[in-house]
Amino acid sequence: MGDKRVRVNEFQRQFWDSANSSKWMSVSAPTSAGKSHIVRVWLEALIESRDDFHAAYIVPTRALIEEVSRELESTLGTRATITTLPWDSRIGTRPHEIFVLTQERLHLLLRQKQDLNFDLIFVDEAQKLADGMRGVLLQRALDEATLRGDPQVVFASPLTSNPELLVDGTDGSRTALLSETVTVNQTLLHVNQRPRQPTLWDMRAFIDGQAVPVGEFDLPARPVPESKRLALVAVALGRSHSGNVVYANRPSDAEKTAGQIADALNDNWAPDQSVLDVIDLIKKTIHPQFLLAAYLLRGVAFHYGNLPLLIREAVERLFRDGAIRYLVCTSTLLEGVNLPCQNLFVREPRKGNNTPMSPSDFWNLAGRAGRWGVEFQGNVICVDTDRAGWTQTPIRRERQHISRATDAVEREFVPLLEYIGTETAVSDTTANPLLQSLFGILASTRRRSQSISSLSWLSLTEQEAEAADQIVDDALAKVHLPPDLQQMHAGISPFALQRLFDYFVQSGERETFELPPPESDDALDSYRRAISLCAEYLGADFTNIPGRHFSLALLFIDWMRGRPLSLLVSKRLGWLRRNNREIRLPQEIRQVLTDVEQYARFEGPLYLACYADVLNAAFPAAQDAPAPPDIAMLMELGVSRTTEVSMMGLGLSRTTVVSLAEHVVPDDLDIEACVVWLREHDFDALGFPALVSAEIKAALMRAELRQT
Repeated sequence: MGDKRVRVNEFQRQFWDSANSSKWMSVSAPTSAGKSHIVRVWLEALIESRDDFHAAYIVPTRALIEEVSRELESTLGTRATITTLPWDSRIGTRPHEIFVLTQERLHLLLRQKQDLNFDLIFVDEAQKLADGMRGVLLQRALDEATLRGDPQVVFASPLTSNPELLVDGTDGSRTALLSETVTVNQTLLHVNQRPRQPTLWDMRAFIDGQAVPVGEFDLPARPVPESKRLALVAVALGRSHSGNVVYANRPSDAEKTAGQIADALNDNWAPDQSVLDVIDLIKKTIHPQFLLAAYLLRGVAFHYGNLPLLIREAVERLFRDGAIRYLVCTSTLLEGVNLPCQNLFVREPRKGNNTPMSPSDFWNLAGRAGRWGVEFQGNVICVDTDRAGWTQTPIRRERQHISRATDAVEREFVPLLEYIGTETAVSDTTANPLLQSLFGILASTRRRSQSISSLSWLSLTEQEAEAADQIVDDALAKVHLPPDLQQMHAGISPFALQRLFDYFVQSGERETFELPPPESDDALDSYRRAISLCAEYLGADFTNIPGRHFSLALLFIDWMRGRPLSLLVSKRLGWLRRNNREIRLPQEIRQVLTDVEQYARFEGPLYLACYADVLNAAFPAAQDAPAPPDIAMLMELGVSRTTEVSMMGLGLSRTTVVSLAEHVVPDDLDIEACVVWLREHDFDALGFPALVSAEIKAALMRAELRQT
């Protein structure tokens, strides 16, 4: 295997040479923007040279799905169909297809299309293979996809020291390619309070790891309480220009810090019409008093992963255009969103509440300060580095070691085998959900009559692999379920599937447990029962707080019915008022957003789709029975009709599709019919927010370009 360290003027040539000769590649990419350009040009050449070509472009977040798919559409035009949904009716109708998917959607696509093969699988932000259960899901989906046909696989990760890890042990030619590219000037600065002078701060630059004093500055107010330190430093150093990103650990921190910055600015900022349009959208689609709307009036915004896609994209656009001065972000900024800035402010960074930020994640975050082709100078400003809150104080940029979540098989080999041997008790699954995912991937391998030693990413001794084979085989011998069912839900323990199956058989008939369409009048009781059974038998993390399963069932039904997010917020507030509960509006809005993303769009599809499939195995539906609802699709997308799915296939956000749903009567329009419907209706006259109308117009324009 070649290990090539190249500079910017060589990188593209080396990438092409390796791509033409290697089945497996792992690339430590130069920059996000540079990498995206190279990959787009490469895909364009592959499509031009082949009569038939199918590729999967895997990204870690839904936000990146939209960004990447639009870039590819701009480059490829009508030469390839760009598909982002596993349920797109156009799949299989064109000789050139590129699927832009998260690992969850790749998994669903492989379930939907059993005969689909790829010529190329490109895994962007491949360091996400380390991310717990989602990392295991990505590995499992890749294993499944590479067993079909003979695809070329390319991993791309930023500033990694060991990209060869991702291709070691694979069959066929392989290459690890590292770029030494430096495309922007980036200054690392430490700022700290001067002793006995709380508002006077010193600044040091780090050059080749050595500190150089560069000046001092005054805060605009005393840093009391301590939570104001980050905001006040950001205002002191960044208020004279736009392009300031401030990192916050949690969504609540992002909101608080944004409010502190807005208050400290205290000037006559005049928002332009683009900002007012975003404020109007927020008030109509989330809540009139959502804090983001108030802070935008001061040129400040916050941004976190649970915000609706249309609003996140609108905020990002305002920031790129310089229409706002500050953007306070959580770790969603680590997910590869191409959001360049001039100044990045960071204080004692964490991922979430308590997890220390790794050096790899810190430097990935720092890479937003100056981005190739946009900002050629960036400052990374680290606040309070002399205090104990920094787990590792950065002084120079270094490549970082990457790992995979599946490496836990080796680290926790004995606990994993014990977990399997005890038939995966639900309490153990709840305490360590990663064990269930790891067992699932081993069981899936044995179900295909392959030795666990065949997993290229797993480094066990021969004796360990043989022991694992035997223990997994002994476990599977106790499971009497269709192999296809176990393969479809390989992330859930086969023992858990068997327990739920046995409960169904012993407890009643299909109608007792069947999940009706969400608009059915009896849906609430059915989904509440299903949620409770998923928690009891499958180990789903739906919590057992009194009333929680009922509230989740209500949320799931409203979400799948396509109810607006503003209605979900309103219903939660109404329930709190009726039960004489205290209402803290920002917290309640965040909780609804979290429940939608964590439960309605992640836990719900995973476990309720499994529940429905196990039920169907226990009690097969009659041949003349109507098709059951596709639970995974309904919950992933938050809509229930074919027409709405087709609208999303056009690239419209759920916010826009829900706005349109009240006006579109036919249930089964395909994508082409949706284009016709949109062209024939004056949606400007329907009173939609300006950004909803703008998104519809942009989708129609893209559709027209594809047709020409």
